Amino acid sequence: MKRTKILFIFLMVFSAFLSAGCVDDQVSAEEIAEQMQQKNDLIEDSSFTLYMTMSLMGQESVMEQDMVQKKEKMRSFTKQPAEQAGTIVVSNGETMWTYDPRQNSVVVMEMPDVDLGQELNYAGLIANFLNESDVSFSGMEKIDGRNTFIMTLGPKEEESSGSIFTGNIKVWVDEETWMPLKYDIYDPDGNVIISAEVRNLQVNTGISDEVFEFDIPEGAEVTTIDMNEFALPEDITLEEAQEKADFEILLPSYVPEGYEFDHASLFDNSEFTSGSQVLQRVTLMYKNDDSNLHITEIFYESGFPGPTEFSGSESVDVNGSPGDFVEVYGNKMLRWDVDGIDLTITGSLDKDELLEIAGSMN
Repeated sequence: MKRTKILFIFLMVFSAFLSAGCVDDQVSAEEIAEQMQQKNDLIEDSSFTLYMTMSLMGQESVMEQDMVQKKEKMRSFTKQPAEQAGTIVVSNGETMWTYDPRQNSVVVMEMPDVDLGQELNYAGLIANFLNESDVSFSGMEKIDGRNTFIMTLGPKEEESSGSIFTGNIKVWVDEETWMPLKYDIYDPDGNVIISAEVRNLQVNTGISDEVFEFDIPEGAEVTTIDMNEFALPEDITLEEAQEKADFEILLPSYVPEGYEFDHASLFDNSEFTSGSQVLQRVTLMYKNDDSNLHITEIFYESGFPGPTEFSGSESVDVNGSPGDFVEVYGNKMLRWDVDGIDLTITGSLDKDELLEIAGSMN
């Protein structure tokens, strides 16, 4: 559900950009967002194929899904990648089913009771995004046989250091529906790192509610999760984290001057998974005046599955253990393992500082 919600927000955010190129220059971001919301409210249902390619940290991946949406309801069928092909996710707004054909298993998730007054304010989200962006209109082009406006977005120069992105985004927005039919996200060097395209878009075709119900296959293993009982990680003290963790948390004896321990958090997925997927994740956060330092330690109940490889990263040595260092959007990441615990340090510090912190965690 999280990925679907993020996609939905992403689509709604980009739908605002057509307005940015077609209204008076003095219009506010809030007014643009309101106009976008009004147009979006006219879409009762939609169906399309989402094709996405990603090039992150030297790794190439492709995702292809057939999508059907009707307000808060959705259904997806995964075609790519091969290891996820055939996966079906269905939500009727109250219950979500995720079917894995390889395991013949279904996860049934009862969605949480949400106070409508606390739901995400999409118009406000869009307005904030636009306020942080330089938006320009750069022509028209046909995408999948439909006329689109091309919008280019980038961080405002004076706010680039605190912006939510540091590269540029190009969006092709459907002239008829204001839905984004394509978007490319670029890194600061101008390389496309994410490209997504909506194909075979159909809108307001009268999709039946029956599409958003799921019949559990005979013999399938069923796991039920009630999101009202699912506790998200909370900020806790180091002592509380060590008491709850099933492994010894490693602590650095060195952190750079100005950084102080702020809080820990612990995530344990044993209540809703089993076997090799069971893990505990402890995150330690250190803060100084203007930046954060995260140290994440993951312990697998059924044994360490091996390190996560970052293609294109630099191989480094951490106290005799092999590690990987990579930089993404100005953030640096150092990963290695100690006695079956997967450790990652993330922050804005340079490589030598991260290695010194890691070296003090024996």
